[in-house]
Amino acid sequence: MRRTPAVVAAALVMLGVLATTVRLDTPSDGSGVRLGWHPQGVTVEVPGPSGGSGLAAEDLVTGVGGRPLSEGPGTIEPPRAGQVVPYDVVRDGPRTVSVRIERSDPYPLLLQGWGNLVFVVALAALAVALRLRRPEEPATAPLLVLASGLLGSTITVAAGLPALTLATGGPYLWLFHLNTIVAYSISWGGLLAFVIVFTARRPLARRTRRAARLAYCGPAAAMALWSAVATLLAPHPLGWLGLVHTGQTAVVALSLIIGMTWGYLTFRGNPDPAMRARMRWMLGGGVVSGLLAISGWHLPELVTGAQALPWGAMGLAGLPFVAGIGIALRRHRLFDIERLANRSLVYSVVVACLVAGYAAMVTLLVSGVRLSQTAAAGLAAAGAALALAPLRGLAQSTVNRMMYGDRHDPAAALARLGARLQAVPLPAEVLPAIVETVARSLRVPYAAIDLADGAGTLRQAAQHGVPIGQVHAEPLLHHGELIGRLRVSARGHDDPLEPVDVRLIGSLAQQVGTAVQAVRLHEDLVRSRAEVVASREAERRRLRRDLHDGLGPTLAAIGLKSGLARRAVPAQSPARRLLDEVCAEASASIDDVRRLVEALRPPALDELGVVGAVRAKAQALAVELDVEVTGTEPMPALPAAVEAAAYGIAVEAVTNAVRHSGGTRCEVRITLVGGDVEVLVTDDGHGPRPGRTTGVGLHSMRERAAEVAGTWSMASAPGGGTAVRALLPARPEGHDDHPDPRR
Repeated sequence: MRRTPAVVAAALVMLGVLATTVRLDTPSDGSGVRLGWHPQGVTVEVPGPSGGSGLAAEDLVTGVGGRPLSEGPGTIEPPRAGQVVPYDVVRDGPRTVSVRIERSDPYPLLLQGWGNLVFVVALAALAVALRLRRPEEPATAPLLVLASGLLGSTITVAAGLPALTLATGGPYLWLFHLNTIVAYSISWGGLLAFVIVFTARRPLARRTRRAARLAYCGPAAAMALWSAVATLLAPHPLGWLGLVHTGQTAVVALSLIIGMTWGYLTFRGNPDPAMRARMRWMLGGGVVSGLLAISGWHLPELVTGAQALPWGAMGLAGLPFVAGIGIALRRHRLFDIERLANRSLVYSVVVACLVAGYAAMVTLLVSGVRLSQTAAAGLAAAGAALALAPLRGLAQSTVNRMMYGDRHDPAAALARLGARLQAVPLPAEVLPAIVETVARSLRVPYAAIDLADGAGTLRQAAQHGVPIGQVHAEPLLHHGELIGRLRVSARGHDDPLEPVDVRLIGSLAQQVGTAVQAVRLHEDLVRSRAEVVASREAERRRLRRDLHDGLGPTLAAIGLKSGLARRAVPAQSPARRLLDEVCAEASASIDDVRRLVEALRPPALDELGVVGAVRAKAQALAVELDVEVTGTEPMPALPAAVEAAAYGIAVEAVTNAVRHSGGTRCEVRITLVGGDVEVLVTDDGHGPRPGRTTGVGLHSMRERAAEVAGTWSMASAPGGGTAVRALLPARPEGHDDHPDPRR
């Protein structure tokens, strides 16, 4: 079964080659019939100079050799080359013109349809390469059928159907329609099957395979049914051919619409981000190509009987589809064939430029300089041969830069890295920016940085993408000390890093080492600060406990005992005066201890927990604002620094909402999210004012979060108002392990 697509593709191409060979070997009147026909005749195009043929573009041919075309093929004997045949045409009224029958000249045909030919050849080359490279990929089989069907039918249509063939009949007439009706229908069935298989999840389900088989047969079955209906509707054989080709145009347009709709729906329903990224460009390019083909050719032909744009430019409508495949290959590693894509793109660009230049030069020399076709073709071929080497070099360098980045230009890679680091606003974003820049500069799927700790153990600090194939590790040194390593993946399983890539990675590593050392120092500073803050808050908790549970009761006992002693001493006694002083000093000391305890740490934190403490404070602040406090209760034991930071941020945010928001409601939520404590305060006020300077309250909240290695942000709430969010690590570096005094 795996060989079936290849057999079908070979048959479709051979059918087109056979038809084209017969066409070029048969004498012709130099005309080409449009596929949308007039009921009583055919409108012809004359690709090259009419010369002495007698026919002109836009002529409506109604009869050949004295016999009406409506009588069907085979009404006259095939004329020989050099013979003159009378044609009945409508050109500013009915007339009879003499047409000389000559051997077919392929040059005007190539000039007319070069855009279509370049597109189908490039698509066929890509499909064959994909099938040979990735035969296990299900989407390559229908793509091969699509490309081969389009190639065979397009070269047949480019060869053209002379009006003479409609009168003489013969093998070419039926070969032409086998290609333009049967093979063309099969190719569009391949398009539908390709869309179904490409957008399906892997491995393919049984119903997906069944839908693909039905898609293969859909357009061909529709054309078979329409051909039978056209037999009943057509008044004569020429009318039947016209109806069949009109139906073919409708089937092609319908296939494009179904393919675009299916691709859009499956894209919206696919949950895989990587697959959606690949589908986005390929299906986007396909949708643009489909809309261009429908609006520029198929729809106008169905409505008016004539195409809005030249037939030879139809292949240009497929360029967005090819561009989508190219972007998917380069950015999202579609089918994992970067090296093959590189070569295909280079040769496709070279061939397209040479063909376009060759056609333009031949046209210029024939029409402008008045040279013969043979002389013009020889000069154009010589020019193409001279331009081949420099054109290939230019194309190779351009494609290499597109696919491999700056590996041949280290200065550009270093400049890109320096510019990216200058644009990074926060130290935490330095390492992600480095790996992203390295991956984009080298066009590799994966880059990562590992940092070394004091024991020499490496831990991953930042990464970009997913590794494919072998991963190269480059050490990062600072004054000879190993501080980390830069890891870069190959571009594919069959596309390892070249020596020039490794040299560029080494050059980048020298510059990256300094930035990584700065990040390490910043992390050490943040860690040390968190340790200091944690130790400070832990000591404050211990001091408060000692003062509250030790010194405070002792002073209270002293005051009570001195008061009892004071009652037993006469009022006029000197001891009575001393006892009065002791009682007063004890009372004042108790007040000082109480103020000191409250200054060290809010008592409500130890008595009610962080959620209860914020709730109690919010009730005291809520005068004109309804404040609701919710959260995780009971909250697990937290370090003192984290509790104090969460409490301070929440209280300050509520205070700002009461004073400045102008709202009627404020919500506070303190919860555990993973290993972090999230503090979220929202209100329904007017929201942050643009251009407002940062006040003391906002600065203090940001500082409290930074002290425990957390993050803080303020933004507009989804429904209006302000949202303040802090994310604090429940166990920051250097946290204290002392138990919560409430437990």
